[in-house]
Amino acid sequence: MIYLVTNQDTSHLREVRDIVVCTPQEVIDKLKDLESIGYDSETSGFDAYTSTLYTIQLGNNDFQCVIDVTTVDINLFKEILETKELLGHNLKFDLKFLYHQRIIPNEVYDTFLGEKTVSLGLNLHKCSLAACVDRHCGVVLDKEERNNINGKLTEGFVRYAALDVKYLHEIKEKQLKQLKATNSVISIHLDCKFVKVLAYVEYCGIKLDVDQWTAKVNKAKAELEGHKTVLDNFITENGITQFIDTQLDLFSPKSSVTINWNSSHQVVKFLNFVGVDTKVIEDGVEKNTTEASHLAKFAKDYPILETYIKYKEVMKDVSTYGDNWLRQINPISKRIHSQFTQLMNTGRLSSGGKNKQTKEEYLNFQNIPADQETRSCFVAEEGNLLIGCDYSGQEQIVLVNKCLDPNLLQFYDLGLADMHSFIASKMYPELEGLDLEEIKKKHKEKRQAAKSAGFAINYGGQGITIADNLGIPLEEGNKIYDAYFQAFPGLKKYFEDVKKFGVENGYVLISPVTGKRSYIYGYEEFVEKSREYKKKEFWDLYKKHKGQNTPTAQRLKKEVSEWFKKKGNIERMSLNFPIQGESAEITKLACIYFWRDYLLPNNLLFKVKIINIVHDEILIEAPESIAEEAGNALEKAMVMAGNVFCKRVPLKADPCIEKFWKK
Repeated sequence: MIYLVTNQDTSHLREVRDIVVCTPQEVIDKLKDLESIGYDSETSGFDAYTSTLYTIQLGNNDFQCVIDVTTVDINLFKEILETKELLGHNLKFDLKFLYHQRIIPNEVYDTFLGEKTVSLGLNLHKCSLAACVDRHCGVVLDKEERNNINGKLTEGFVRYAALDVKYLHEIKEKQLKQLKATNSVISIHLDCKFVKVLAYVEYCGIKLDVDQWTAKVNKAKAELEGHKTVLDNFITENGITQFIDTQLDLFSPKSSVTINWNSSHQVVKFLNFVGVDTKVIEDGVEKNTTEASHLAKFAKDYPILETYIKYKEVMKDVSTYGDNWLRQINPISKRIHSQFTQLMNTGRLSSGGKNKQTKEEYLNFQNIPADQETRSCFVAEEGNLLIGCDYSGQEQIVLVNKCLDPNLLQFYDLGLADMHSFIASKMYPELEGLDLEEIKKKHKEKRQAAKSAGFAINYGGQGITIADNLGIPLEEGNKIYDAYFQAFPGLKKYFEDVKKFGVENGYVLISPVTGKRSYIYGYEEFVEKSREYKKKEFWDLYKKHKGQNTPTAQRLKKEVSEWFKKKGNIERMSLNFPIQGESAEITKLACIYFWRDYLLPNNLLFKVKIINIVHDEILIEAPESIAEEAGNALEKAMVMAGNVFCKRVPLKADPCIEKFWKK
């Protein structure tokens, strides 16, 4: 049965037996004894500030209530919405519209996040509501009315709206059964608590100083034009006619350069003409590149490359951090609002995406340059301050707590300051016993080698990675790689164990604390090939055809190459995901604690805003009068969260209070 609450004319629904028009109190009476209620909403758009909330839907499999909030006060249902567990699909969207009405649900369960959690890593696993209803309930939802949402309560619209809450309880039940089987229930509980915070982050947005940003953009545009002039002059002064339009007209006193410096294809032609080799091999395939890391190798012989590299850097700045930011200032809130994806395959958050209505790219709040010129453009409202609080060395400390390597533990137990010098002292016998400050000043090359080795190895790099990063021979890169693991045997054993686990089990255990795991896409095929490659007959056949150019030889080479590539990918995932993913779990839990222990009990929602989350940093905005208090509360929440995951070496957080984003 569908119960409709509205003050619109419903005479056209009188003959519809299973749609009953009733009062708000009648609906409240039906809902008050339920522990959890399915929730959904229909709106005119995606932005809570500028879009209209048409209806909210509440209910379960037995009955659904469609409430027309364009004619009925939504606050009549505030107590129900704030005290019952709300089940919804992709609740981050719906929560922002509730926050706009100053309605704050206490408990939620998001079936979208539940489905992502049971299938993390399996990219072809569809997580839409229709897919979940089909998969878990065996029902195909009719979405024909989706394009007719305009606030008019037609029979089709009412049925469509009601169906979005009908199956949520059954989906939750099926998901929890799967999650219990994989010991991942804590993971979904964490994400369902965190989605309330993430919706708040998107709703709060961040303030941009328009004048300061405009001055920054204009400065970059002028710099870009200067680099372009140098590049164009190089063409004309050297008489490279291939890139000059020599056909003058009445309005062109000079010949003009035809090359588009933003076109890699055209730039490759220019570079090849002047003698720069743009060929590289990636994954066994030869291709042309204009990447700065490659061109920098030739800059000594071709100084114009330095100008081109600078041009590319400034062009990226202008296109990524230019007028597009000004266009996305919300006309109502006067702030910029981005979108976050809560569950990437790594377990991390990401920011960005595309606005389905305007087709414009949402801005990536996690990739804003850390230079002061850029960061100082992000400011607090008048009377407020920004508080940035970040973990000190979060991923490194997460790794140490996982591997428990004695030498790395020694670094933290002694409270030493320079990790790279410490690593160098363990890698190079001649540095043993030296003061770390002395190593930093007098043995810079060895310290840099240790630094490069640490960054490369911790994320699955090999000797060749170190060699490329340092511009040294492969043999030397391999020596550094071997020395690193000799210095840290506990780390080596941990890496070997997690790589073996991923290859043998088909998933990466991101966090043993929450049970979050990321499955390896295509693992069944990998296992099938692994069984085949254990047979002597296969390798006899491979050896027989190796070195030949027959179709069989080419097929076998390709298959074996793909298998080794897949194995390498699994091993890199096994190294990267637990560090990045568990770090993300810690940051999420810190936000939950800050929300639960400070914002809610002190009635500070919409006064103290959470405006950005950048992996290991949480940025908030608070009135000047309580800025220090809010910063201390945030620091406390972050340390508490760190202690849940990092038992041996604790995580510390460092707050910074300013008028602008300083960190």
